[in-house]
Amino acid sequence: MTSLGQQVSAQWFFNDVRATASAVRGTWPLARGLIAEPGPTDPVAAHIEALRRPHPQRTAALGDGRVARTFGHPPSDPLAAADLMAITVAILDDLAGHHTLAQFLAALPSTSTAHIRLRQHAQHCSPAMNAVIRRSVRFPRKAAGPPALFPQPATHRGRLDPRVISTPLPDRWAVPLDELNASNRQLRRDAAIRLVQMATGRSRRSAALYLGIPLGSLQSATVSIRAWQKEPGRRRTRVPSIASL
Repeated sequence: MTSLGQQVSAQWFFNDVRATASAVRGTWPLARGLIAEPGPTDPVAAHIEALRRPHPQRTAALGDGRVARTFGHPPSDPLAAADLMAITVAILDDLAGHHTLAQFLAALPSTSTAHIRLRQHAQHCSPAMNAVIRRSVRFPRKAAGPPALFPQPATHRGRLDPRVISTPLPDRWAVPLDELNASNRQLRRDAAIRLVQMATGRSRRSAALYLGIPLGSLQSATVSIRAWQKEPGRRRTRVPSIASL
């Protein structure tokens, strides 16, 4: 398969699609003219208008109740998904598509969700896509590597059986968390995830799935705990001491 005039692997192509779709949605309606046969309605515009609403209104407008269905996920409306994919593929199939893409990338606000998504995808995109990104977008230096959310090494592999870890944590395990001024439910969920990471070396996402925590709940816990940890004077959150378990 090809992307921006070059042969690419399936993995590169998939991430080029994600990056291009983020650029299209983040700068809409710049790409409206790329729809070959526009219908009487504009499902892509309706989808993006829903994404740009405040969070409670956005989930209601998207109609599926999933917090995670944002710029990183395809539209739930098949017509919007089809039109968005048609625009994206038209850009990537065009030998001059890098010029079109560069215009969209340069127009992305640096604080937008699409810009953040682009930073996440860039390192996994094809060389041609990365060349366009480097020319058109300025990332902070710290974004050069993969983002790390609460890294937790497997310090207790072989010493802690992950099968005894549950969510929510037992009350006696969560005593050290009760003194902290934060959401008890989110702290317990976060501590359980970290304990699984300490016991197995899994990623945060994999640890959550091991515990049966839905990805939407994982995202909610991550956002809440991160915001709490960034409060002025806040000390770093610690998981319960293994000695107390």
